[in-house]
This record gives sequence, C-alpha cells and structure tokens, in this order.
Amino acid sequence: MLQNGIFAQIKEVEDLEIKEMPIEEKYGRLLDEYLLSIAMGYALHKELGTVDKANNLWVKTQKNMYPGYLGLAFKVLKAITPGKTFKQAANRYFYYAQTFNPLSNFEVTEVSDRETVTKVKNCVLLKRMRDLVKKGGLDVDPKFICEADSKILPELAKEFGIELAMTLEENGCRTTARLK
Repeated sequence: MLQNGIFAQIKEVEDLEIKEMPIEEKYGRLLDEYLLSIAMGYALHKELGTVDKANNLWVKTQKNMYPGYLGLAFKVLKAITPGKTFKQAANRYFYYAQTFNPLSNFEVTEVSDRETVTKVKNCVLLKRMRDLVKKGGLDVDPKFICEADSKILPELAKEFGIELAMTLEENGCRTTARLK
C-alpha cells in the first residue's frame, strides 16, 4: 500500500511539468530575499533605537570572517609594494561589488598607486531596495542601505590600512579609497 502511495506521488510530480529555474532568476529572488531581510532588520532596529549597535555587530562579524593572517599579510605586502598591493585590493573590491551591481555601473574617475575614486551610477541595489521597501510597506528610507555601507565599509577598510569615504548621490554613491 505504501508503495502505491509513493508511486502516485511521483506520478503527480511528473504531471506538474516542473522546470529548472534559471540561475539568473534564482539570483534575483535570493537577492530580493536578502535585501528584504536587511530592510526588515533595519526597520526593527530603527524602531528599537539600536541601529548603531546593529552596525557595530555587522562590522565585528565581518572582521571575524577574515582569516586572521589576511590583515597582517596585506600590511607586509603594502610595506614592500604599496602601489601594487593597493591596486590588487581595489580589483578584489570591484570583483566583489559585482555581487550587487554590474561592472558597467561603475565609473572609475581617478586611479593611482594610492587612491581610487569611483562612482556607482544607477545602483541596482538601491533601485531594488526602493522597490522592496515600497512593496513591503516598510516605513524606512531605502537609502538606509547606502548610509549603513558608508559607516560599515570604512571600518572594515581600516583593517587593511585603507581610508574609505563614501558620499551618497541620487542613484548611487561616490567612493574614495586612499592607502594610508
């Protein structure tokens, strides 16, 4: 009897004609879920008055995610070949940043061995956050994600001897990274 039940269930699944979800759709859905979770968390922390505490926890957790030797290795390499090391760090940042924005949305306006100035235009992250906050009926300014990054990312960059400053713009941000 149990076998007949299992075969009936398998037959029902076959009848559904389930298709594999394309990777782009999976990524989009995961990104929306991730951003919505951040927005809901921010709304709650805002209501409780604990936004700064939450940001500090985020920084602490992210620092714990780095292998212990990474900061030291970066400092040693920076002492030997500062320009090359800084450019490698910038390249890794831009590679990672493509998680949220295509490379075509980045405009690098200045590059030297010790400084980069970058603009993110038509920020996908900000646009999606605007849509999600509105659809979710959350009482928060979608730019909170940019404001949080402008506080969190400079703290993380300090670990590597990089001074980072972010300025919010209408549909993106401007970032200056400077090797100390």
